[in-house]
Amino acid sequence: MDSTHVADVAYLTSSQKAALKKGNVRTLADVVLLSIKELSTRCKISPLEATTIFNTICSTNSPQIIPLSHPTRAQQQIYSTGDTHLDAALGGGFRTGMVWEIFGQSAAGKTQFALQLSLMVQIPPDMGGLLGSACYITISSNLPTSRLLQMIEAHPQLSAELCDLESIDTIKCQNIPLLIRVLSKDLPQLISRKRNNSNVKPVRLVVVDALAELFRSDDKATRTTLLERSQNVFEISTLLHTLASTHALTVLVLNEVSDNFGHDDQAPSPSPELDYKQQSRWFGGADSVHEESDKEASLGLAWANQVNVRIMLSRTHRRRYIEDSFDAKRRKVDIASPSPSSNPGLSLDNDATLIRRLSVVFSSVSPPCSLDYIVTSAGLSFLPDDGHPLHTEHGYFPPSTQETSQSVQATSQSNMLASQVAPLDMGLAEHEAQSEAFET
Repeated sequence: MDSTHVADVAYLTSSQKAALKKGNVRTLADVVLLSIKELSTRCKISPLEATTIFNTICSTNSPQIIPLSHPTRAQQQIYSTGDTHLDAALGGGFRTGMVWEIFGQSAAGKTQFALQLSLMVQIPPDMGGLLGSACYITISSNLPTSRLLQMIEAHPQLSAELCDLESIDTIKCQNIPLLIRVLSKDLPQLISRKRNNSNVKPVRLVVVDALAELFRSDDKATRTTLLERSQNVFEISTLLHTLASTHALTVLVLNEVSDNFGHDDQAPSPSPELDYKQQSRWFGGADSVHEESDKEASLGLAWANQVNVRIMLSRTHRRRYIEDSFDAKRRKVDIASPSPSSNPGLSLDNDATLIRRLSVVFSSVSPPCSLDYIVTSAGLSFLPDDGHPLHTEHGYFPPSTQETSQSVQATSQSNMLASQVAPLDMGLAEHEAQSEAFET
């Protein structure tokens, strides 16, 4: 009923359809989500007529009560990240019909993850994919095609026979009106065109890289500009959710971070309700490793309330010599690792790989958790801990990933504030200032 246009139904009279059109009420969902008073005001009809329209639509489209043990086919569609441990941490992998967010500082691996998913979604279902294509929307940068080709060659589950660049469409949207136009008009047309063409893969993944870049401004924030930004965020999120639910695809939005100052010195609120800063601390970032809590997601709580899953990627100040037992094809030198010659004061071996951290801040399909990963030529890969792995207290992992979940280094949200710090890696510990110089 959500996407059915009122003009297409036979049980409404022509005058009722004209009134709804006049009030810019296009779909049946628009009708049932409005109160009788709002429907009457917008369409300039009497409350009695608005009630008649509302009751007619509800009686003709009675919702079905479906038990959670019998989800629809669209709800069951999950595809792999390419790493079973990352899949376990995310509740089995990436699901369709949802809006996912990955945020983090520069060089944390956000774009690498999105590129990896753009390829994994193309492979057959029996190998963990959806046999679909991806639409990659960039804001300021161009799609790195050479990096995609490198992943196809290096990843053990990918090959030129299974995935290619032709199954990834890309467009650059450098301002908010253009992005809204693409999401509301151009992208639905592309999705429909591909769905009706049996010779091409249907669109199953949409990536926006990176949304916060559209909201950068040197102007002083005022009440008017903040209100306009909130309206833009809501409109964009509505379009993204409509695409995800209507076309049964995954929407992945990349986001940036801002500095979080002074939350440790913050006095407890005298009110039992959480104030804005406290909510930002809980829902805008993570606290599983040192300095991770110094950053929080951009765009504030207005955007945080629009996503189903929020994932944080962080750079750590740790490196590790990868053991020979690690999968050789996944063990190529970290593409973001600095050259030892960039700092003569340190003699680093090329095998000393930069460690990063993935934290599920909140999710509707999996518990909060954290784990280490590295970025290789093949993409993101879980890094097992040589010490004692941490687990969520009440974590749920799908049956297909029970074995792999036993080695996931995870920690519950309630334990994140209990001074939990990941154990130091054996092999090489760098001074934070020196590693920061490398990473920049």
